[in-house]
Amino acid sequence: MSKTQSLSRALLLAVFAALLSLPASAARVDDRFVAAMQQYNDGRYAAAYGQLIELADGGHAEAARIALLMLRYGPTLYRSQWSATQEQIQYWLDLASRRQPTLVADAAD
Repeated sequence: MSKTQSLSRALLLAVFAALLSLPASAARVDDRFVAAMQQYNDGRYAAAYGQLIELADGGHAEAARIALLMLRYGPTLYRSQWSATQEQIQYWLDLASRRQPTLVADAAD
């Protein structure tokens, strides 16, 4: 086995081990996010928004970003207008603005 193959295998095993060590609650959050996005993709925007804001209020950054977009463009894109408190909006903006970790190093780094 070459050194590159060994490193690739080690990285794959490390990622797999990290995924296995996720708490069950993280898996449930991801399942809820997937369900919310399925609602969105099926055109059930109000249901999706409801699920996304629950996730966003719980600290899910991607849900916060999407909820903010839906809130902002609701009347134009979805023919619906949703609401959120100023505190929610500020919290979601803070979440959405945080840089999320990636598996691939940024080119600028």
